[in-house]
Amino acid sequence: MIRLGGGAASEPAEPLPQTDLASFRSACFEATRGIGARTEELAFAGASSFHAVTIAGRAGSHAVLCHDHLPLVAFTGTSPVPGRPVSGFVDPPAWAGGFDAVGLRALPTRDLNAPMASVDLSELANAELAQIRYWRPGVVGDLLFNWWG
Repeated sequence: MIRLGGGAASEPAEPLPQTDLASFRSACFEATRGIGARTEELAFAGASSFHAVTIAGRAGSHAVLCHDHLPLVAFTGTSPVPGRPVSGFVDPPAWAGGFDAVGLRALPTRDLNAPMASVDLSELANAELAQIRYWRPGVVGDLLFNWWG
């Protein structure tokens, strides 16, 4: 079972940690250099729960999504469209090791596509649980990378 949360739901809410954006950007730029690619787009969390960078090279392009509060990254074959569910999750490419090196865990599709029934939500705060009930994400990827963040 996948476990989300860091404290008991009854504890007072503390400010959420922020992912180290400088480390994420650094890992993206290192990846582009390593594979002879370029960074095409940078979008920072605001109305979403994630930051996004598109890396394009001879072998195609990937959008790299970095969760705003958890040290997690995911990859998609297409850039996310504001307001629409993120789609097309793909397994981390061979060049994704640089994200682990800066403390960001690259999620495989088996985790991102896991049904919500397989997720332990017992440590989430009541406000987070209310958002989940309202938005009804179908899979873990929908929960982690969304526009209601």
